Amino acid sequence: MSSYRLKPGPLGRWVVKAYKGVEERFTRAFLAPDGSLKTGGMAPAVTGAYRKVESAFVRAFLEKTDDQH
Repeated sequence: MSSYRLKPGPLGRWVVKAYKGVEERFTRAFLAPDGSLKTGGMAPAVTGAYRKVESAFVRAFLEKTDDQH
């Protein structure tokens, strides 16, 4: 499993905080208490869009480390 760390800088810290808010809102809106999606037929579109946002975030604000913790 790869390890990542936040790219340095105040912008990176601000974006992480904002992303956590988006993730919490996504969880409240689209996940049932048991962890399953509650979007019915929209599930593939919603999760696909979320994965794109998550991938863009990782590319922009995280960097891979050699640390194997």
